Amino acid sequence: MKKTNTKIALCFFCVAVAFFFFPRLAGAVNTETVGILPANPDPEVRFSDSWFMYRLGLGAGKVDGIRVLNNKSETVVVKLYAVDATTTTDGSFALLAENDERKDVGSWVQLGANEIELPANSEKTVPFVINIPDNADVGDHMGGIVMQELDSGTDITSQMGVKIITRVGVRIYETVPGEVKKDFEITRFDWRFEPSGKKNFIKDFLDINKRTVFFTGVKNEGNVRISPKVTIDIKNIFGMTTAHLPDKEMGVIFPRDEIKEGTVIWDKSPIFGRYKVTMTTSFFEDGVGEASKDVVIWVIPYRIIFLLIVLSALFFLFRLIIMYFREVSKEKMPVYTVRLGDNLTDLSKGLFVSWKKIAKLNSIGKPFEIRAGEKLFIPVNRKNASLIGQMKAAGAIGPSILERSGSSGFKKKRVFLIGMALVVVAAGAAWGLKLRQGKMIHEEIQLPQEKQPPKQETVEKTKSGVFKKSSVLVAIVALPGSDQKAARQLKEKFDLIGYKTRLGESSEGKEYGTTTIEFDPEKRAQAEMVKGDVGEKIQVDLKEVPGLGEEIVIYSLVPENSLFATD
Repeated sequence: MKKTNTKIALCFFCVAVAFFFFPRLAGAVNTETVGILPANPDPEVRFSDSWFMYRLGLGAGKVDGIRVLNNKSETVVVKLYAVDATTTTDGSFALLAENDERKDVGSWVQLGANEIELPANSEKTVPFVINIPDNADVGDHMGGIVMQELDSGTDITSQMGVKIITRVGVRIYETVPGEVKKDFEITRFDWRFEPSGKKNFIKDFLDINKRTVFFTGVKNEGNVRISPKVTIDIKNIFGMTTAHLPDKEMGVIFPRDEIKEGTVIWDKSPIFGRYKVTMTTSFFEDGVGEASKDVVIWVIPYRIIFLLIVLSALFFLFRLIIMYFREVSKEKMPVYTVRLGDNLTDLSKGLFVSWKKIAKLNSIGKPFEIRAGEKLFIPVNRKNASLIGQMKAAGAIGPSILERSGSSGFKKKRVFLIGMALVVVAAGAAWGLKLRQGKMIHEEIQLPQEKQPPKQETVEKTKSGVFKKSSVLVAIVALPGSDQKAARQLKEKFDLIGYKTRLGESSEGKEYGTTTIEFDPEKRAQAEMVKGDVGEKIQVDLKEVPGLGEEIVIYSLVPENSLFATD
């Protein structure tokens, strides 16, 4: 037993050692992704292991680095670029697109390389420098460095044929020291009702299954970032608090930015009446202050009102139908002429009919008196049917209206009644159909996609179809006017990017006035790639040289690059 426990302890020790000494390998096993992180985090600065946090003064600069990680089991080529950042309409941090104009941090960052190749399960550190202009505004600025995996342009698509580009970014926060100004403006406060998303047949039918969404807007008029929070109070027409929605965080707003569509959601909605809504905006930072804004909501439940009108109309129609049938039923009843001395009690006993029924049928109210000569409709039932027949024969009771005038009038009224009922039913059905509009379910049928065989990585191309830097041999030769130090720096840059490189020894016979790349005609695509990696701001000419061989030669006049150290 002791030996078994010793083996188990030894296994755990080995696993712990593996994770301690080979954390990168463990990460590569567990994540099939690419990513970027700050290369030199400061343990004294919070979040510096995830973001770049600087407090550089005007005209100051700093050299730093970014770790680029490939935890995939394949070679990838990635693009790196710096961009400005902004606050989205709902208050979230967002890096701008590659093609957006750079006015702030994105224009202050210079990367040591804009494209690099990463072998499977590896990482590289790319140096960069951030320089703060002398005329930069005091206060907070934001931007970031973005990594984007390159592909051939045809591999990563959605089912609808739309290309999907995945970007991973690291934030850069720079605070230029100086006089701090904290100010803001409330630019928006309004509301709307929208479906609650909860199923409730009765509330859906009455069109009250809704929630209330309040939209807020806050603009930063200062020079440092601010973090607003919003409290909303809802009071009815009597001044009583209907709802209190406290301290909803709205994100972070940087100088000159604005939250335009911050949202606060109330899971309910008022049903009827006038409501006053007050939004109070305060901040997590000290010294910003607070402000309030009001809006009035009038709630009119149109569907409920319409339903009440319809129900009232139906009730009125129902009463008319009841009255109609009652009048029709009278036409078949014999008519009794009241004699002197008659009363309802005696008639009830003599005709075997409830006196209350006679009173109600003939609209006789309190004190339920009848007068001689008054005509009364007498209902016929099983008890008095024989008696009524004898009284008719004796002339003691008169025939019904129907017996005196024939049945044609009754038939016409019955046809009219049936037609009116059909009209009501048809109108109700049409209204019910209209209520159900918008609730029909449309089923989308996905056509089967033709399966493409999976692509494989080759010596010259990645799995996604991009030329590998490592498949190109680049010779770097310093032209007169550019010393070997600058050439060695360029070689170090190209080593980082992923090329196979060597330093050429002589440029005799090459009278180039600009940096020139010589290449074999069959390697134009690779030469274009090398030109792009030399640098966009450097003038480079391309020259075809038949029979040059496997390598590409750079005759360099590239200036020194302080981001790359040399001997």
